[in-house]
Amino acid sequence: MKNLTKKAFFYLLLFGFISSTSNVSAQVWTDTNEDESYVARHECGFTQAGDKFFLFGGRESPRVLDVYDYASNTWSNGGIAPVDFNHFQAITYEGLIWVIGAFKTNEPNPELNADYIYMYNPASQQWIQGMELPTARKRGAAGLALHNNKFYLIGGNVYGHGGGYVAYMDVFDPATGTFTALTDAPHARDHFHAVVHNDKLYALGGRLTGGAGGLFAPQIPEVDVYDLNTNLWSTLAASSNIPTPRAGAATVLFQNEIYVIGGETTFGSATGNNGQRDIVEAFNPVTGTWTTKDNLNHYRHGIQGIVSGGGIHVIAGSSGGTSIKKMEYFGANSPTGSPNVNSVFAAGETTKTFEYGTSYGSVTIPITLSNSAGTTGTYIDNITISGVNYTLNSTYSNLLLGANQDLIIQAVLNDTSQSMSNGNVQVTYNNNTTLNIALEGTLNPTLSIANPDDLKTLKVYPNPTKSTFQINKKSTQLNVFDITGKSIKVFHGDFSEEHPFNISNFSKGIYFIQVKNDSQISETIKIIKT
Repeated sequence: MKNLTKKAFFYLLLFGFISSTSNVSAQVWTDTNEDESYVARHECGFTQAGDKFFLFGGRESPRVLDVYDYASNTWSNGGIAPVDFNHFQAITYEGLIWVIGAFKTNEPNPELNADYIYMYNPASQQWIQGMELPTARKRGAAGLALHNNKFYLIGGNVYGHGGGYVAYMDVFDPATGTFTALTDAPHARDHFHAVVHNDKLYALGGRLTGGAGGLFAPQIPEVDVYDLNTNLWSTLAASSNIPTPRAGAATVLFQNEIYVIGGETTFGSATGNNGQRDIVEAFNPVTGTWTTKDNLNHYRHGIQGIVSGGGIHVIAGSSGGTSIKKMEYFGANSPTGSPNVNSVFAAGETTKTFEYGTSYGSVTIPITLSNSAGTTGTYIDNITISGVNYTLNSTYSNLLLGANQDLIIQAVLNDTSQSMSNGNVQVTYNNNTTLNIALEGTLNPTLSIANPDDLKTLKVYPNPTKSTFQINKKSTQLNVFDITGKSIKVFHGDFSEEHPFNISNFSKGIYFIQVKNDSQISETIKIIKT
């Protein structure tokens, strides 16, 4: 019996050891042993879009874009970038790869800042030049994060590697094309990446490049946190400082921890020399503590990481004077993603016909632009209108229309005394493509401003409302838009006066209701949902 007990105990120990080893083995770095038909580079971007990995920019062949198909372990060329992007954090949003806050040259020294926001459409292999950044906020080597459809640009260097490190913080809203300066971070830093976790933005690592400490120092140990709900910065206690301050690391959110991977630093060097590191440290935002993870298989800095499936993937970088390839992964090598499909951008009607009465004075003509049947956003450079007495009710430029979204713009005819009024709306999108919508208005003498179907005295009530609202006019269509111009809901029917419309499932905020009657007259009114 005693021997049986010992044997059982032995098997339990053996089983437990094997099980434990199996669990631990998943938390190590493993060489991918991928096909290496791509450019070895560092200070580059590495991001996933759809079911592919994209590697581009950097010090070496920066305009070459390498595309990795992880399903077949093969590389292909994705085209040529417009400038020599380097020192940036690439982000994929609406099926497009974004570059915001980069250097555009590797020579001369100091490097020059990229002037524009850029997007790359993997589905069409097209580079799109977006809006120009404000001159005073152009910089590279900054952190970039995405939260609630807005980009946050933090820190960076305005003078290459020449001491121009800054604490700047900006927000860019691609839906409206607005770029806004926010409160500076507590610490200036460059050569770092930013991460968002639970509505908080974390700036970790980095250094002050080219200042009193020289090219590679000092590193920044403090962790700065920006609360995206209160718009306030704070710095965590010294006990939460990064154990090994370094720059040029990849920083990613993985399994609710923030991993800082590799990089370069003078920290811990007896001679003060800068060197590449294989160190991986993870920060727990809940406990405010750091843990040391398995080291990389290869020393590297100037890298970016991808989290996909059950693992972290890193590639390329400099190992110290030599740029390498050597992709490796932490956890599971099981990337996931769906194919990226180019969206179709079109107008609901390419010719808008309408009638008006002499006494109308003006007529508003709604035009629906749709971006459908795909996964990629469409960049609207600008929208213009031509024709006597025609204007647009707003300025439309530098806007992103997301996948499977509509944008309704409003053309206005300001003189209804002419027998015919022809015009044209031209939409320029993705830099070099145009879409034209013809406007054909005709005078109908039987229509009058006194017509009971007129909407000039349109009212909505209750306003604000928690659930339903009514209008004081008969209508055939109500289109509800959010504050960005995105169509949220359309009501179709033959609605009587005071018909109740339910928006109880809408989020709190400001909305615009475009009301149309059976005479095709339309008016827009604002409502507040509480």
